[in-house]
Amino acid sequence: MAWNGLERNKLDYILTDLLPVELPESFSFRPLYNFLMKKENQKKINNVIYELKKNQAQGLKVFNNKWATMPLKYNILKNHNDSREMSIIQPFSAINIFLFIELYQKDILYYFSKYHFFSLRYHTKNTDLFYKLRSKQAIYYFSKQTKQINKRIIQQVGNFYKIKTFESINAFTESKIWRMCNFKFRYYARIDHQSCFDSIYSHVFKWIIERTTTDSKDAKNSNLFITIDRILQNINGLSSNGLIVGPEFSRMISEILLQHIDNKILTSLKRSNVILNKDYMIFRYVDDIFIFSTSQENVEKIINIYKKTSKKYLLRLNEQKLVKGETPCLPKGWYEKTLHLVDLLKNLFYEEIVFKKLPEEEKFLVKASSIAIDRIKNEITIIIKEYSNDRRTVVSYLLSVLYNNISKKKDGYKLFKNINYGKAYLLLDLLFFIYSFCPSFEQTRKMISIISYINDEINFKDKDSKENKKLQSILRKYSFIFINKNLSDLCDWFLFFNDFNISLDIETETKIVEILKNDNNPVILANLLIYSKYNESYFNELKTITYSIINENLERISKNNPMLQSEFWYVLIFHNCPYLTSQLSNKIEDIIMSIKPTSQKITSDIVLDMVCNFLQQKSQNGEKPKDSLINWNINNISEQIAFRTFQKTIFKNYRGNKYRLYASLE
Repeated sequence: MAWNGLERNKLDYILTDLLPVELPESFSFRPLYNFLMKKENQKKINNVIYELKKNQAQGLKVFNNKWATMPLKYNILKNHNDSREMSIIQPFSAINIFLFIELYQKDILYYFSKYHFFSLRYHTKNTDLFYKLRSKQAIYYFSKQTKQINKRIIQQVGNFYKIKTFESINAFTESKIWRMCNFKFRYYARIDHQSCFDSIYSHVFKWIIERTTTDSKDAKNSNLFITIDRILQNINGLSSNGLIVGPEFSRMISEILLQHIDNKILTSLKRSNVILNKDYMIFRYVDDIFIFSTSQENVEKIINIYKKTSKKYLLRLNEQKLVKGETPCLPKGWYEKTLHLVDLLKNLFYEEIVFKKLPEEEKFLVKASSIAIDRIKNEITIIIKEYSNDRRTVVSYLLSVLYNNISKKKDGYKLFKNINYGKAYLLLDLLFFIYSFCPSFEQTRKMISIISYINDEINFKDKDSKENKKLQSILRKYSFIFINKNLSDLCDWFLFFNDFNISLDIETETKIVEILKNDNNPVILANLLIYSKYNESYFNELKTITYSIINENLERISKNNPMLQSEFWYVLIFHNCPYLTSQLSNKIEDIIMSIKPTSQKITSDIVLDMVCNFLQQKSQNGEKPKDSLINWNINNISEQIAFRTFQKTIFKNYRGNKYRLYASLE
């Protein structure tokens, strides 16, 4: 295959760092990216950058006029009984952030290089010219997808900048640094900031410069910290409370404040004659703080200083999650109890060294021996019951064991004997059993990826086949998940069902629609509409419901600042929907025309005009493209998700473990 990599472009930042990972495959900034890459739009963007840099050099305000929009907020599963609010920014805000980074990235990266005293995760310049696929086997297996989706594969990976020094907390706790600290220091503590992103007040960035000027108001209006305050409000509906959760950009900005607090801690301890590397070590991964010290007294002192300093910036430590004691730090109890169960799961597959010694006619990854499925399920239930608060981690761990073995399929191995497909259905039932205890977004993607690998051998997509009916039977058995759990974590299933010609039962579908009406999430509504196409009668019924929901939201949009109203998201999501009535399409077009600037005298108007042109794109025959922020013609969803799941290990291949999986925020 000739395709070896993707050349970096500064606009790649819009693809890589501005969307949450927890987002359905149907939503993408790629069409926006493609639109901005057009020659005429590149020229406009360069002119805007020139004007903004000129104003910045003169100390004038930048990004202060008509840049504000309202993000789309939704919840995902955080722990088994807790949720986290996520945000999708509008295209206008995506360009706003891109321009901000163009103006201030040198200042931000310099700040990180100077103040990363305790930080385990901070951004540095990425000198790589290409995003490259590192595995020839992976390229071979996914060649079909890479040809189809092109730069879609770099979306949401958060790797425009290089991340130092660790990609995850696990990588740190398995490192030599962690082990040496457990030997060198006798005492240990772990603390974190309570609801860190939600608690960050945008104005506190101004407070960072109060010590170097009489008042932050005396600083230039183009000062980095003052501009950050402005940007955070622009992308969050003019709210100064909380940092939006989801984009890698938010982690970058939070790191500025958290490094500033680290610096205050370091200075305070120096004054108390507590010496770094000698008396203590501190490591911080985003808002998780690890403390090692030679004395319990120093541990308490560090915790108290963190409390006082963080409080000055309106952050609080989470007392309930405070852990302290003597080293070495031991793994959580669930881990030891789960190891036996992991051995049972691994024993379902041949180890690679054993597999290679098998005769050709017996080379199948899944063993032919019987599976003690009930025993495994019972042991899983006992562990989940005993460690209920850790069930998300337990479920993720168990599914990863199965995923890592089944995904060897991409390396050219075969999973099952042709006459032994019963094993496949037993495995699928076991997978759904584990998944049902905590169906989070990342576990949904893992499940779809696994089915994609199995589908390579057992064609589930033929709707008249017995294989399709068996898979549908398993899914319907676990349909209670779609009624009792959060739809934002399950949204990709609707695209999967559409791709695999699978449907839920009528009762479940009815309850999902009722849940969706209360959620008022246009992205999930779009996914459900795509799913409903399997049956003409149901499709027509759901179109009627969709029309009603869209119309109600459009009617609530006032003429005053439409983009600052959450209902405007129905314009962004459905502006190119091919299933709308002409009346609804005209209403959406009228709203777009109402925000289209009549002149382009200021930079925000130039950008807004581009966004409106993007939303109004039409083909030569006068039709809107089916692929905009929502791709209404999406197919091969399972292969794309399998590629995206694996792609994280391509671009974040740390510690040489190409099968490790990543959560977006944990």
